[in-house]
Amino acid sequence: MTGFSIHPTGAALGAEIRDIDLRTPCDAETLVALRAAWLDHLVLVFRDQNITEDDQIRFAEHFGETVGARSKDRTDGGDRRLMLISNIRENGEPIGLLPDGELMFHSDSVFLEKPLLGAMLYAEEIPSTGGNTMFANMYDAFDALPEKLQERLSGLQAVNVFDYETQVRTGRFDRAKAPHATHPAVRTHPETGRKALYVNRLMTEEFVGLDAGDSDALLGTVLAQAENMDHVYEHVWRVGDLVMWDNRCTQHARKDFPGNERRLLRRVGLEGDRPY
Repeated sequence: MTGFSIHPTGAALGAEIRDIDLRTPCDAETLVALRAAWLDHLVLVFRDQNITEDDQIRFAEHFGETVGARSKDRTDGGDRRLMLISNIRENGEPIGLLPDGELMFHSDSVFLEKPLLGAMLYAEEIPSTGGNTMFANMYDAFDALPEKLQERLSGLQAVNVFDYETQVRTGRFDRAKAPHATHPAVRTHPETGRKALYVNRLMTEEFVGLDAGDSDALLGTVLAQAENMDHVYEHVWRVGDLVMWDNRCTQHARKDFPGNERRLLRRVGLEGDRPY
């Protein structure tokens, strides 16, 4: 028997999974039920978990091939399949990636030919306020667009670029120096068959085949729809939370938090496939 219970957040996506201890290996029936819940709710929240790095990796491996940071290996001797997201500094340097402040809406690694299928983030240290993660439902964002705009977007490709230093710190792109990939503006989910909006504020630079003015105008319209709060669940972190999201049909963003308070989370990614 699965044993766990599902409690939807009441927002456009997300559900809390209760009565499960992720330190204990899951049986096949439980895993089937969890995957079904994940496809239904897009984001799953497991509260009050006290899991080790090995526990997190073991659980993640049930859902796909695991992958950590692609740009920077851990230096603390921990499992490289786990990426640290932290503002904690040693000798003046952050021990992890994406250390400070807010982070605009995005889909993870959409600048790669095969973006992540999903990811799991576990909270070890959380500031007293701020740092909430907002998750947006890209099925809903696409479905709410006018039919003519849906049709137009479904025929377009978009260029996605990511360079943390230029984009996050200065708001600019640097395609010449950063990895980039072209993907459909509307993605078909390979398991559900549903259509999801697949452009985001942090990484999408332009639509292929449109002049700069038309591309910018269309992108502005689409991003406003993607970030409409009607499509968003805001997760308020607690120590011991593990949150997993389907990167193929969601976006997420981080709110600002006090820079003088420690924040430490560890993320494991799930290898994905080529969007279509």
